[in-house]
Amino acid sequence: MKLWQLTLLSLFITAPVWGSVTAYFNQNPKTSYADPYRNITRPGDNLEQVLLTEIAKAKKTIFIAVQELRLPLLAKALVEKKKQGIDVRVVLEHDYNFTVIGQRDGREDEYEASKLIDLKALIDINRDGKYSKDELDSRDAVHMLQAGKIPVMDDTFDNSHGSGLMHHKFMVVDGKSTVISTANFTLSCIHGDVTAPTSRGNSNSMVVVQATAVADIFEEEFLQLWGNGKRGNFGNNKTYRGPQTVTVRGTKITVQFSPTSKRYPWEESVNGLIASHLAKATKSIKAGLFVYSDQLLSNTIEKRHVAGVTVGVLVEQKFAFREYSELLDMAGLAMFSSRCAMEEGNSPWKKANTDFGVPTLEKGDVLHHKFGVVDNKTTIVGSQNWSDAANYTNDETLIVVEAVGISDQYTQEFERTKRKSRMGVPANLKKEITRLESECAGKGLYF
Repeated sequence: MKLWQLTLLSLFITAPVWGSVTAYFNQNPKTSYADPYRNITRPGDNLEQVLLTEIAKAKKTIFIAVQELRLPLLAKALVEKKKQGIDVRVVLEHDYNFTVIGQRDGREDEYEASKLIDLKALIDINRDGKYSKDELDSRDAVHMLQAGKIPVMDDTFDNSHGSGLMHHKFMVVDGKSTVISTANFTLSCIHGDVTAPTSRGNSNSMVVVQATAVADIFEEEFLQLWGNGKRGNFGNNKTYRGPQTVTVRGTKITVQFSPTSKRYPWEESVNGLIASHLAKATKSIKAGLFVYSDQLLSNTIEKRHVAGVTVGVLVEQKFAFREYSELLDMAGLAMFSSRCAMEEGNSPWKKANTDFGVPTLEKGDVLHHKFGVVDNKTTIVGSQNWSDAANYTNDETLIVVEAVGISDQYTQEFERTKRKSRMGVPANLKKEITRLESECAGKGLYF
């Protein structure tokens, strides 16, 4: 599909509809709630309750596509709706489509192993090292879905070994309300780790849109994944669709899903959609990102920086200063990988900008956000990390919300996180760059 065709599609679909758009943040300092699993009162919006509130309204259908689902209260609510005759369906990433009994030990890295420990602690209520029927029926969410006969599909249901990642995080209820999340439906992404009392959950947000036109777009995506219920469509087996735009009570919302085949120009991909809005910035760009590694997005932001736009970026510390991180470009730096390879097309900024950093969070928590705010009036958010993998391989969601009120909330979240971040180039980074350059030169691999 050509760019002019996408423009026509967007214009054709754009139509005013009634509804509302609301954003929630699990680290919101202005609110608090009682964590239902750890019996503590903590700051933030209860994102699980946001989901439960929408589920309670269901009269016909509940469609969920999420990488991982481990929330017992959520699973219980879905089973109850299934008993009422509601059409409840769930799509998961295959790596997380297992019960605690069917867990796949030995395949996980250190991070995944820690998540399994937390899952076991959640389910083993009496801490006897065993899983009783009562514990499984009340705490193992995937077991609860299976026992409640809720149909669950994953990305191996297309006769493959799985897509890149089934990374979606959305729910559609009755073709009316849509929840778009950066959080997986897990304790670690929403409330906090069971085994870490100080954990407050990975930094995340949810957007709830009450509008049939938006729900229709997400329902179409879900049904593409679902296929005929036995064989689904994941990754590039789905039909490509360009950006689709609707207006909800004066708020313009644009939606697009990944992956995009490389047969299409990058500009027609989801990251291309992100770039098209970043390129409009005249005052500021602020981003909170789990991963930031798309070179073309960095190039787009650099142009706005050179034009005088204020740019600030926060990235999860695990990925902030890897050789592929675009924070290095912002700082005007380049770094070899451990294999002495340089990122293809790497382009450090000639006019360096050090208004970037990594957040200081409670032990076990990570910055899991995937948002950008342009000129404090346009918010870019969804499951999509700003990376090539998200763009070309994974099943992902992105929405662009053009509303000052929503953008103001995300700007506040950015500034709140920034106040607790370590900003600028870490003291040891340049030493590591020099070490790698020397090591690679000694191997004759320095270019």
